[in-house]
Amino acid sequence: MTSYNAPQSLSPNEGMVEKMSSIRGYGGDLGGAATMRTKVQSKRQTLNGQISKEIRMLEGAENLLRASTNRKARETAALELTFHESNLERLQAQLSQLNCAVTIYQHEGNKETRVPMICLGLKETDPVDLIVPLERFLHQHYHVDGAHYESALTELASMRMAVRTPKRNEEGLSLLIDFTKQLYFVERRFFRAQKHGIVFQWYDSIQGLPTAQQSITFEKASVIFNIGVLHSQFAAKQDRSTSSGVEKAVEEFEKAAGMFDYLNEKFYNAPSPDMAPDTLQMLSALMLAQAQECLFERRSLDTEVLEGGVELAIELAQETARVADLYEKTHMSMGTSPFKGYITRSWVQLAKAKDFHFRALSRYYTAAAHLDFADETDMTGEEIASMRDQLHHMLINTVRAEMRPIMSLDDQIDRGVGHLQSSILLHRDALRLLRADGELKKLDTLIQVFYQDQQMALNKQSELQEQGTVDLSPRFYTAAEAPRIDGVAPRESGPRQVDVFGASPDVDDLFYNLGPLSLFSSANDWTPPRTANVVRTDAGFGFAIRGNAPVLICSVDQGSPAESARVLKDDVVMAVNGEPTLWSTHGEVVDLVKKSGTHVQLALTSFTKVRRSNVLAPTRDGDDQSTPSSKKRESHDGGMAATMEDAMQY
Repeated sequence: MTSYNAPQSLSPNEGMVEKMSSIRGYGGDLGGAATMRTKVQSKRQTLNGQISKEIRMLEGAENLLRASTNRKARETAALELTFHESNLERLQAQLSQLNCAVTIYQHEGNKETRVPMICLGLKETDPVDLIVPLERFLHQHYHVDGAHYESALTELASMRMAVRTPKRNEEGLSLLIDFTKQLYFVERRFFRAQKHGIVFQWYDSIQGLPTAQQSITFEKASVIFNIGVLHSQFAAKQDRSTSSGVEKAVEEFEKAAGMFDYLNEKFYNAPSPDMAPDTLQMLSALMLAQAQECLFERRSLDTEVLEGGVELAIELAQETARVADLYEKTHMSMGTSPFKGYITRSWVQLAKAKDFHFRALSRYYTAAAHLDFADETDMTGEEIASMRDQLHHMLINTVRAEMRPIMSLDDQIDRGVGHLQSSILLHRDALRLLRADGELKKLDTLIQVFYQDQQMALNKQSELQEQGTVDLSPRFYTAAEAPRIDGVAPRESGPRQVDVFGASPDVDDLFYNLGPLSLFSSANDWTPPRTANVVRTDAGFGFAIRGNAPVLICSVDQGSPAESARVLKDDVVMAVNGEPTLWSTHGEVVDLVKKSGTHVQLALTSFTKVRRSNVLAPTRDGDDQSTPSSKKRESHDGGMAATMEDAMQY
């Protein structure tokens, strides 16, 4: 696992060099006018700025209160402190309501028929000047002129600017993934042990509190979080009135869960509340609950509820119970102490309402299985016993062990009525939760769907009343008294991993020309390049090489021209006669030396500090599953693991 650095009290880097203002080339808002953004995003950015200002004012009032000894000055500071605390709470509440709004990013075409889904708002971030500090590091650490890498630095800065406001489509998603993969290279080239004074400031996706860190790990984690956010938005905007739309929504919710799980597994000490372990677990549970709900919607698109007989009624009862179980788990995680005052009340109420709603549907289908197939005239005794055994095994293990099996038709009908009454009670509780919340009661579609499902249960009860042959006296006075149905789904939702670090032919190391990443990284140190002019004698040049990308000097003959030219054992051959060789194979360097005739010019460097793990292979930290591939060649042996049999004498 990778740790964020400990939280630091650092002000955001507000200055941007002039060349940053002209950066273009990637999709997304590059910090232009508000007309280039959606209204929601513009409002969110405004609130984030206001929150940052109030935090600074709050800190100023706190400092004044601590420093003042004059009574009147302390009273004034205390009043200012109260004022700014009140403003901060108000702004956070507004931003939380905006970020957690259920109506945003929903599909426009099926608002009247489909329940809206919860998705998150993107984490916002401030501009960062990468060019100047990285240019300085290239000169100080790699001994190269930063101007030679101006295009690479500009492209990196352009990507970072575009990542601030990615498009809500596949292009925006690709941008985030490509930038994450590029950060793999950038971290190792520039940030392994250095910080450069670069401050990455990101805003909490729910309440908007800013967090500033000098850790590129925090930058990487925030971008990965936004990948999960985009997948949740993609899921919410799918047209779930079609089978393909539902399948796509399931896939996107599962990918969102996969990203949140990945963050929870690979990163720790998160300085931002939205990336804390409890939050990520809750968000993953929410995404999977919604994916399971979509799977039930997919089934209901193709199935006439009771055409399949008692078996189908049982399957539907257990599947809706499974959806309810997942929403119950989500609601329980939202109710834990870390989320008090953090998660918006609408999310908590909606999770509980959906728990009740799908629990009610489960009881309704269970009632249908008991009551609609109670006619024994067309069934043999063996078939009746089998059906009643299935009905008994619908219950969870603990309840099933305590309740006696169904022994008669009266038992079967009595239990069916009890489940029906429980369904009506649960539907009532679900609607009550929606109507009690100021935001949820505005969701007409949600209330309509809940009401229609409630009417199914009420209509079934009316049918029984009209028949007059069934005792409808209350079996349960609360829904909790009814026996619990075992939640089982024919297809279980689960997190899907998104390849953000795997091989991609579209992502190259922008700083490829610095040399193989396994050696030429910020973790290692080496001498400035030097030139050795070696003149061949009858005995040869007097040195031997080995290895691939890069090639090394493995021996230097005593008294040879190579020794006179100050060629040293273990020198790295950077160029031969001006031809760069950091990425060359052993054979390619051999050919260049042979073509030199009687004189060869070598550009050489010597490592002064090399981590052994970097010598043998490209590094892979716990935060990465695999190394992003480059279109170009990477040494398989890390440059120094070749055997002496590979050596060539000159």
